[in-house]
Amino acid sequence: MVIIMIIPITVPFPKDWGKGDSTHCYLLKRGLTILIDAGLDSGDNRTYIRRTLKEVNGLNIDYILVTHGHLDHFGLAGYLQRETGAEILVHELDAAALKDYTKAISWFDEVYEFAVEGGYEPQELEKIRCKMLIAIEMMHGPDEVKPFKELELDLEGITLRSQNLPGHTPGSVGYTLGESIFSGDVAIEGSTVVGEFRQEMNSLQKLKSFKNIFAGHRKTPLSVADIESLEVHFVNRLEEVLRTVRRGMKLRDIVSSIYGELPEESFIRNIIPIRQTLSYLKYLEEEGYVVKNGPLWIAVKESL
Repeated sequence: MVIIMIIPITVPFPKDWGKGDSTHCYLLKRGLTILIDAGLDSGDNRTYIRRTLKEVNGLNIDYILVTHGHLDHFGLAGYLQRETGAEILVHELDAAALKDYTKAISWFDEVYEFAVEGGYEPQELEKIRCKMLIAIEMMHGPDEVKPFKELELDLEGITLRSQNLPGHTPGSVGYTLGESIFSGDVAIEGSTVVGEFRQEMNSLQKLKSFKNIFAGHRKTPLSVADIESLEVHFVNRLEEVLRTVRRGMKLRDIVSSIYGELPEESFIRNIIPIRQTLSYLKYLEEEGYVVKNGPLWIAVKESL
């Protein structure tokens, strides 16, 4: 029987960033020592991750595998690379984010355009953008990153493979070991941020072929039933959006109707509902359920 040591490490969300979920990272040991994801960078988190890794593995890492190019999953990778000499691997479609994170938030410009047209004040959005850029400036990125299209690593007779899971980001991947997959933010208990809705739903289908789905936040591992619940959540959300825009509505009013007023304490939580709502609307538009007329989104069908 092949045994691989899997050591979960949960990295806190830094207090300076406001409110957010801690990040689940996973240390795998069998021949090679591999860390899947690394958590957000901060002074406290550097102390925490260094102490934790020294306790469980003597600060020895061969590879850091990144599930996707978001700061809460690769933020500490650069620090750990300099401390351990580990090689950082990430899918080629998300690699640019690790080299220059401003490229990873290029989606903000599109959101900005739709949001201003949809009733948001430019000053509100610029405030969010500035906070994001300040946070990026605080990060110390990796010295070197190795992009891949497909990845295989031999762990003394068992092969770890990458599984493309786009939707959350274009280069989101899971790392598979037999019946288990380490899937980052493709699926999170309750919901997850969706960049491209159709791709996301296809990726959730792929996850259902695994017994253990090790998530990047909240409950882990997830089961097939958890993935099915997430699919139901997304379908229900589409129906809710469709009902909301039955008589036509601007983006800001749609977001408020679905999510309520956006909180002030976290710039991350400010922008996510806007982006998420746009993802739903664009999918519904592609499928012929809604049309956009100037600043208004209008339902042309009553239900999915």
